[in-house]
Amino acid sequence: MRWPQGKAGPALDGLSGRALIAGKLANRPDVLSAYIRDAPAMVTGSAMPAMPVSEAEARDIAAYLYEQGSD
Repeated sequence: MRWPQGKAGPALDGLSGRALIAGKLANRPDVLSAYIRDAPAMVTGSAMPAMPVSEAEARDIAAYLYEQGSD
């Protein structure tokens, strides 16, 4: 799989305080990890591409995102 070449996206700071991911999914670590790996499979029409990362990498990315703006 090639690495996605997206150019823009929403601000991700404060993600831990949001109720939903992509406006449709419950904001939970397991859901965010799955969304990071394959957003199009979880939200039809998602502009976020599937990402070539392992489950462990997706969990690490999710943990990092939850920490941003959480203080």
